[in-house]
Amino acid sequence: MDVILKEEQIESLVKLLKRLVKEGGATYALLTDMAGNLICEAGNVSVDATSLAVLSAANFAATKEIARLIGEKEFSLLFHRGQSENIHFTRITPEILLIVLFKPYVSLGLLRLKVESIKKEIQKLLGV
Repeated sequence: MDVILKEEQIESLVKLLKRLVKEGGATYALLTDMAGNLICEAGNVSVDATSLAVLSAANFAATKEIARLIGEKEFSLLFHRGQSENIHFTRITPEILLIVLFKPYVSLGLLRLKVESIKKEIQKLLGV
């Protein structure tokens, strides 16, 4: 299923991602569809957004298959901890994935609360 968004929706999504970066302690956030097509991004990290979108979608798809193998429908979010950057993935809709980079000193609990709030706003914006 293709994700088709209007220019105004993209602008609103970018504003939401910028708010997540500002208020949630994230360094970078992006939205991608499940095929790995970059929808929009915001933040202060120099990263190959296209590659990150593709690899993140593939990672989420692989993890969905792992969940299926162990009897779960899916895992709704993923998290990887690094030495200088952490990454948090959450499914916004069946076709849209939010990827958030944040520093290890940022509270995962606080970030998850902000992500959940932004997720609801994105879903509302998209009419989901």
